[in-house]
Amino acid sequence: MMMNSTAAVAFLALFTCAATAQTVPPSDFTTPEGAAFIHQQLGDQLLAFKQEGAQDLIYFTTLLSWRCGVQELYYGFNDDLAVTRFPMEPCYRDLRQPNTNKEIGTIYPFFISVPTGSVAKVSLRVIYEDGSTAKFLSERAKNLVY
Repeated sequence: MMMNSTAAVAFLALFTCAATAQTVPPSDFTTPEGAAFIHQQLGDQLLAFKQEGAQDLIYFTTLLSWRCGVQELYYGFNDDLAVTRFPMEPCYRDLRQPNTNKEIGTIYPFFISVPTGSVAKVSLRVIYEDGSTAKFLSERAKNLVY
């Protein structure tokens, strides 16, 4: 089927508008823009909660996996402001996989332990290397794993 020139121009205009309306993902996820893009995609699923007896373990693993481009990370429980700093392992940009965890669990934690049910939600404040900031909220009920 052959398109006439008017239809072809209309199709091209429509396709161009649709293509520019979508956000193009960054190609380097070790940059602040790349980290911010991934964090936005994950949204409220940046943390995971797991009940272990009388404790809840709040895992930062997903967020730490995409830490390159992040300068600082702060959290707060329930209605508290995100002012408690979470220590993060540096990004190893000289390695093939810069988000490698060399010291996680020994020097750098990957979870926080709290009494079971005492934390319904965690607010996060992420400060990227370029100074920009993003806020996220993870709820226990939505992110409880077994």
